Amino acid sequence: MIKVQRNVNNNRNVKRLNRILIRNIIRKLGPIARYELAERTGLTPPTVTVIVNELIKDGVVVEVGFGESSGGRRPVMLELNPKAAYVFAISLQRDEAMTALFDIGGNILSHHKWVLDTSCAEDVVEAIGSSFDWFIEESNIDRGRVLYSGVATPGLINTHRGLIKRSSNLGWDEVPFGAMLSKRLYGIPVQVENNSNAAAFAEKEHGSGQGYRNLFYLNLSVGVGAGIIIDGELYSGTTGYAGEIGHIHLDYSQLPTQPGQNHNLESVCGVRSVVERIKNVVSDGALAEHGLSRNRLNMADILVSSLPELPEVRVIFEKAAHCIGITVANTVSVFNPELIILGGELPKVGQFFTDAVLQAMQNGLLKEFFGTVKVVSSNMSEDPPLMGAYALALDTLFSIQNWEF
Repeated sequence: MIKVQRNVNNNRNVKRLNRILIRNIIRKLGPIARYELAERTGLTPPTVTVIVNELIKDGVVVEVGFGESSGGRRPVMLELNPKAAYVFAISLQRDEAMTALFDIGGNILSHHKWVLDTSCAEDVVEAIGSSFDWFIEESNIDRGRVLYSGVATPGLINTHRGLIKRSSNLGWDEVPFGAMLSKRLYGIPVQVENNSNAAAFAEKEHGSGQGYRNLFYLNLSVGVGAGIIIDGELYSGTTGYAGEIGHIHLDYSQLPTQPGQNHNLESVCGVRSVVERIKNVVSDGALAEHGLSRNRLNMADILVSSLPELPEVRVIFEKAAHCIGITVANTVSVFNPELIILGGELPKVGQFFTDAVLQAMQNGLLKEFFGTVKVVSSNMSEDPPLMGAYALALDTLFSIQNWEF
């Protein structure tokens, strides 16, 4: 009797895995014919037909015309129905939030970015929930078809529990953000990930990292962190905290930190520290010429102005790039990746920044590493952490056999 039950369970597991496999192949390779699915999966044509018919009945897969004939009848092509389900994605940063509603084809239906006080987690949850409600009302879609949500946030994240263990940028400790947000989103499951990890995954799926199996994404923003892809998979470490390079300590004595700060990478190369040093060297006349205020100066102002062309400002960026380049050299020496992607606000200042990082990296490497790693700035048009929150949530959604609408 026990043996029969095991066989029943095995049969169910095989069917579940086959359904997931076929659905994912259609998602990534469609339009695709049934016979191609059989060839790629090793399943029999009748098994493929049964599963495909179920997916069509559920509205997840659609037939989209005919493919080229290989001698017989032209095959009917299959494609994922992008409007079958939706994913709600969130990217958090200190005093800033970004939300977007995606269909499962990667199309953005609605997008919202705004400034808010992130000191209180409950207030952030309510603001995100209000954004979600507005998206649903404006897009006129069935709320029940939003099946998953992904969050990219700074900090040490327990992804299994959706717990933000600690985030110095947000000022949060032991916040069960996944559970809190899921409750506000009417029970939609929420996946919480570190923003650098999410960005690395987004680059691998949609950005400069496509085709690379070993890469580092350096998030050079308010916080400084790294997302690590090893052998095509996101590497999070034993506790999920890998990549906190902003807290490594080197000799950054050439760049004075703010009073009370430690000499770590984030304290000297984080956006806030860089902006403070720029405030200290730019003249009132230069600020007035650009219509800027010293008290309210931020990185967004600097990026849209010609301030980086001033010699005294350029030196600040180049020194920050030098420190980052040292860190990159250490990273290359330890992990030997194929690609380093510079993301966040700092690389947007110009190619000279990336060049300075590359020069400092090469100065710190053994000659045998030359030519083994490529260093580029992120060129994604959408926010990488936001896209990563979506892509990670989508991958989880596609690992579930049946979707409850």
